[in-house]
Amino acid sequence: MPDEDRKARIKTFVQENWKFCLSVCLCVVFFVIAMTVYIHKEEKRDTRPVIVKYDDSTDSDKISKEIHVSPTAAKEITHEIERIHDGNVAPSASYYIEAPTIEKAAEETATAIEKKDPDLPVAAVAKSDRTVVTPNPVKQKVDVYKINLKDNHKIKAGMMSADGKPYFGIGYQAGRVEGMLYTRTGRTVDAASLTYTIKQW
Repeated sequence: MPDEDRKARIKTFVQENWKFCLSVCLCVVFFVIAMTVYIHKEEKRDTRPVIVKYDDSTDSDKISKEIHVSPTAAKEITHEIERIHDGNVAPSASYYIEAPTIEKAAEETATAIEKKDPDLPVAAVAKSDRTVVTPNPVKQKVDVYKINLKDNHKIKAGMMSADGKPYFGIGYQAGRVEGMLYTRTGRTVDAASLTYTIKQW
C-alpha cells in the first residue's frame, strides 16, 4: 500500500505541476543538446596550422576561405591581425629557428606546431580553434596566430527580482540576440525579455 500511495502522490504532483515538470524536462533536453553541440565542436576543431601569406593575413575574404570561418568571423580576425601588424599588440612569445628562407621557416614552424614540439613556446602549441602561420618577409619573422572562435549559441538560466519577488528564468542566445522566459511558480510564464547586443568589444 505505501508504494501505491507514493505513486498516487507522484501522479497527483505531476498532474498539478505539469508545466513545471515540462520545464524541467526541457531544461534537461536543452542541456543534452548543448553538451552534444559542445562535444561535436570539440571534435570538429581544426587544429592543423594553416600557412597564410603575409598580405593575405589581413584580407578577410582570403582568411575566410583559408581557415574555413564565416565572413563575419574573418573580419574580426583580420581586424585583430591588423592591430598586431601595426604593433599595437605585443607577441605572447618569441621563438627562433634557422631556415634557408622565411617560407621554409613558416613550414617548419607549422610542422612543429602540428607535432606539438616541446621546444616551442607553450603559447604556440596551446589549444585553439584555428592556427595561422604567416611568414613576414619584411621583418624576416614568422607570426603564429592562435584563434579561438566565439560560441554563438548559448542556453542560459538565471534569476531576477521585481517588486521584491524572485523570478526564475531560462533563455537562449544566438549571436547578439537573447530571449529569456521567467516564472515564479513554474506553472506559468510571468515575464519575458528579448535583448539585442548593440556593441561588443
